[in-house]
Amino acid sequence: MRPELVLGKTAAGVSELDKRALGLGMAMRRLLIMVDGQHSVADLMHANAASIDVVATLDQLFALGLIAAPAGTRDADMAAEAALVPGSPRQALMHMAETLLGTGAGAVFNKLQHASDERAALQPAVDACVRLIRLTIDENKAADFKRQAEVILGGH
Repeated sequence: MRPELVLGKTAAGVSELDKRALGLGMAMRRLLIMVDGQHSVADLMHANAASIDVVATLDQLFALGLIAAPAGTRDADMAAEAALVPGSPRQALMHMAETLLGTGAGAVFNKLQHASDERAALQPAVDACVRLIRLTIDENKAADFKRQAEVILGGH
């Protein structure tokens, strides 16, 4: 993601700030608020350098369809392509785990990779992943994973 890129909220992003339907964590919600169509990625990184991984969080907001690059820019095309949810719920969960957890996604990715692609079989795998994240990473990441997994499983 280019540092000079200026991002804006989508209609879904504006709605999320009003309704809090996704239950975003505080840091992710704060970054969504800061995405205003005026500040660049570099500005957002500077303002949040000590608190969160801005690029990873922006990727999550893109994946959830809450922010976008200006229409007609090369970055908008790339962002739209990156935000496409893969064809199956299992693939979408694996992508979300990689985006959310970064280098800590290995064991979670494995659990999801070995699960069936049926929603009924994915829920126990998601529950196991939440427990694993809670034990090996932290409670907030586990809560974020669980919320986003519910969106993915409920949205397919």
